[in-house]
Amino acid sequence: MFSLEQCSLNLNGHEVTGWSDDTDGLSFPNVDIATSKRGASGKKITSSTGEKGGPVVIKLLANGKSTKFFMNAVTAQLNGAAVSWNGLFRDPVNGVTVALTNGNLQNVPLGQTMGKGDVASPAFTIDFELVIPDYSAANF
Repeated sequence: MFSLEQCSLNLNGHEVTGWSDDTDGLSFPNVDIATSKRGASGKKITSSTGEKGGPVVIKLLANGKSTKFFMNAVTAQLNGAAVSWNGLFRDPVNGVTVALTNGNLQNVPLGQTMGKGDVASPAFTIDFELVIPDYSAANF
């Protein structure tokens, strides 16, 4: 069974740990890399969009070291700091790596969601200019 604990995500020199137990602890964007249109004659014309990035969502355990790391970055950004995010995701199980370039925090928790039971997993959304996967060593 796949587990994010088998993978590594390094962002700005920080190794992300304490992944949420949610089924979508890490999600990469789906992007349109091409568009198609049809003219009056019905002939299809396809063009590349140039889209190579998008939002990456990271869900963590509420009390983990990485949650504190991200919340410190949130505080810095709320106080006017400009933080650019760069990193690398490695999935050795499937042989995939993903380079992440020029990201910025876009959607963050400003507190914890609490109720009966456990504290909800905080989610951090970083919008990257480039999300470039490398499947050359993929084994699926």
